[in-house]
Amino acid sequence: MSDIPETKPGEAIAYVDGSFLVDTGEYGSGVVFFYDGEVTELSEKGSNPDAATMRNVSGEVMASMLAMRQAKKIGAKSLVIYHDYQGIADWCTGAWKTKKEGTKVYKQYYQNMSAFLDISFVKVTGHSGDKWNDRADELARAAIGI
Repeated sequence: MSDIPETKPGEAIAYVDGSFLVDTGEYGSGVVFFYDGEVTELSEKGSNPDAATMRNVSGEVMASMLAMRQAKKIGAKSLVIYHDYQGIADWCTGAWKTKKEGTKVYKQYYQNMSAFLDISFVKVTGHSGDKWNDRADELARAAIGI
């Protein structure tokens, strides 16, 4: 893939997205992760029944957590998460209340990771032709076989 975003020394960038398969109750996460001129693609499938009540948002949350985990693993100092679902930022910042167990777990994970990383968020418009957001969506869908 070309045109990868430039990162500053110690900075990682991640585009995250999620998907949901109604028939199986499975959710998928996709991450396109940039660090030091390299791109890494991550995806996972989840099927926790409690988390699945949030449908594709479960995948969005899982993708954001995957990005944080990857940034910590490689020793990044900061992480910019590009997302198309506002809750990804707002649950972490406290702009939205965490009412469901999945959002509470997510905010706690963010708070724990904030001890190691300076994490910021950038909202992008989903399904608008943003190359990296679209790729994260493809990865999330592929994780659950769609």
